[in-house]
Amino acid sequence: MATYDCDAPARSIVAVGGGDATMFAVGTQRLRGGNDVHIVTHDRDRDGARCTAVLSHPDGEIWSMDARPAEAGSNDAAGADILATAFDGGSRAGGVSIWRLPASLDAGSTPTRGELTRVASTPSSTSGKDESEDALSNPRCVRWSTADPSILAVVGDTFVSIARLGTELTLTTRGSLPEGSVVGSSCSFHPDEPEVVAVGVDTAVSVYDARSGLHRPSQTIQNAHALQVRSVEYNPKRGGVTCATCGDDGVVRIWDTRSHSRPVGEMAPGHAHWAWCVAYNPEYDQLIASGGGDQCVRLWVDAGNSSGGGGAKGGGNTAVQKTHSCVNVYDGCHADTVYGVAWGRGDDPWTFASVSYDGRVAIEKVPRAEKYRILL
Repeated sequence: MATYDCDAPARSIVAVGGGDATMFAVGTQRLRGGNDVHIVTHDRDRDGARCTAVLSHPDGEIWSMDARPAEAGSNDAAGADILATAFDGGSRAGGVSIWRLPASLDAGSTPTRGELTRVASTPSSTSGKDESEDALSNPRCVRWSTADPSILAVVGDTFVSIARLGTELTLTTRGSLPEGSVVGSSCSFHPDEPEVVAVGVDTAVSVYDARSGLHRPSQTIQNAHALQVRSVEYNPKRGGVTCATCGDDGVVRIWDTRSHSRPVGEMAPGHAHWAWCVAYNPEYDQLIASGGGDQCVRLWVDAGNSSGGGGAKGGGNTAVQKTHSCVNVYDGCHADTVYGVAWGRGDDPWTFASVSYDGRVAIEKVPRAEKYRILL
């Protein structure tokens, strides 16, 4: 285990960069004083974590953050140098900002302080009206589309919106969530449909299709959890056929999106407190990491849901398929709620990081035995 302390509250973490350096961006959430994005690098040789850069975020507390994926077919990680942040502005309304990381982040250099380069901010509407003031006010989640990296989903307590990044950030579609609903802290784009996004709303998962407007969901998984859904994540390898969810009941579940009367997998017993985040490994989708209010991270293997086979093949499932296995419990890393987990990118798919509200970042590796079991 490798750890790093941001010395400030934090709840969002994403993988950035690529190639032979494993880096993560962590956004802080100070109520007073400035906030920053810390670039944390994993030293593979020493299994240590070090700060590469601390970049000031002048807009306020960072509630959510996502790194834009590289363009399809691209051999470089240029797309990963663009960050979207959802922020709370404190005395002023919050919003969304798009930033560019420094052109060079030298993992071996002395840690530096600097500034993020602003690319765009809370967008205006395409309707011709000046709706920018409340179009994306007080968002709680931002997520880039993997199918079209110019598209960004923004979810707040009362709305779900789709924006597009060109020369500026433009709001293309906006819809209102049901009055009085409670929204989780996560949304997820369908891996092959650039304008289809799943959102946790109360105890359900609602799927919105921007092509037909965002006024009502096109699909709903009712009672996905006994309590609030906190995170939803499409499997990146199965064409949107399966997704994972977690919630305040502490359980992680797997769903077949074509027939979702019951989950096809359940990671239980799960967390001893609210489960806040769940993330698929982008290369080996049978690996799933989750974190929660019990201050621990759990690593699961869902062999029945891997792209290599064994998952649900069609509709009509009427019983839960217990395909889960807990590979490891990382319970000595954090002393506060784990709000975010992220898998490394580049040439190291076996590393993942987590962040807790006290600002502690923990970088872990998939156990060697499990790694070779998957590869062999």
